[in-house]
Amino acid sequence: MHQLALKPRLIVEKSAKRQAALLWITALIVLLLPGCRVRLIGDYDDTIDKGITDVQQKAELYFAKLQSAPGTPYDETVYEDIDSRLAVLKSRASSLEKYPIIIQQIGNLQSQFDTFQKLDKSTVRPINPVIVKDAESAISVSVESILKLELALKRGVANPPSINK
Repeated sequence: MHQLALKPRLIVEKSAKRQAALLWITALIVLLLPGCRVRLIGDYDDTIDKGITDVQQKAELYFAKLQSAPGTPYDETVYEDIDSRLAVLKSRASSLEKYPIIIQQIGNLQSQFDTFQKLDKSTVRPINPVIVKDAESAISVSVESILKLELALKRGVANPPSINK
């Protein structure tokens, strides 16, 4: 009779030990998981955010001038200013950890400005406002893409917009 009384007691002790071990493992996992954050992209950068916004403002002023006064002559200084600003922003992005998407987006924006500059330079005045509007739309999409990504990073969004949005 004595052996029969020991069996339930051993079962209860083993069960209690399992529950305690499970509790410790669960607590350990809960404590360690927050420290295991994986970042596939860098953090928000205020300089890039403000720099891209500044480039957009300068471009919008030039586009507005070309649309309101199609006889406006080609202005090399506008392109030099924008190109130098984008080069600085691209260089900054290159120095930041995990910024290849932003670097690519700035490169695409530079390419769009280069393309429009060639068109602007070679077009006899008055320039067709439709050409200007189309270039403005394409450049705006690129600028918005960069800004959306930066703002998502600023908010700490886990899945920022992809490069194609």
